[in-house]
Amino acid sequence: MPRTYQLPPPDRHLLARAAEMLALPQRVCRSRACRRQGRCVWFFHDTQEPCCLANLDAAQRRLFDDFVAVARDIRDLGNSRGKLSFASPYRETRALQDAAVEVARPLLRGAALAEFRAFAAARAKKPPVRYEGGEPPLTV
Repeated sequence: MPRTYQLPPPDRHLLARAAEMLALPQRVCRSRACRRQGRCVWFFHDTQEPCCLANLDAAQRRLFDDFVAVARDIRDLGNSRGKLSFASPYRETRALQDAAVEVARPLLRGAALAEFRAFAAARAKKPPVRYEGGEPPLTV
């Protein structure tokens, strides 16, 4: 479902962790420091985005932005008391959600991290994947 509200731009740490999860510093970044350290080191001052994102084409950037949106939702909405489990029964969607959980985990501290660990433990108890492929599109 498309969002009808405008979210603030993702923060620098979320973008960097998502890029590192997808191995962008090693594969597409032109900065030698990023490739050697295996993490994002160079950022644009205006947008706070990792410099390797400038090397993605439009389709790759759209997929990256979708992944960042899932990681942000999991970071902000993932708690053990909520009804959102982010545990899809479809294999491709679950793999995306698993990666997003790993992106979101080191971004939290203190009580938020303890709550997120409870969310991750409850999510791990969900039933395994039942269907191959991604989720079918919603029809209205």
